[in-house]
Amino acid sequence: MENNITVNILGTRYSYYERTLAEDEYLKHCDGYCDKTSKTIVVRTDLTSDLNDIEVYRKKVIGHEIIHAFLNESGLVENWEHKQWGQDETFIDWVAIQFPKILAVFQELGCL
Repeated sequence: MENNITVNILGTRYSYYERTLAEDEYLKHCDGYCDKTSKTIVVRTDLTSDLNDIEVYRKKVIGHEIIHAFLNESGLVENWEHKQWGQDETFIDWVAIQFPKILAVFQELGCL
């Protein structure tokens, strides 16, 4: 399912795609990924899970990959990494999960 959406990540255009495993073999290793070289974010659409709400999980995956893109464009992909896995996945998850709460406080205090 090619949907040709582009988003602005710190001045760089990233293409966003939702694909099935049949459309993108790389998704057999993950539910989504951010490719810094092609400026692409891909999220798997044929997700299966024991979770009650697969849509909540899908949104979590999208947020996680968006944070990767922001770190890529901030120059942190080359300067801060876990030797085996690249960027620290715990930190990526923390930012992605906490971002809506942080944004709400910024909006409440009018400091955007």
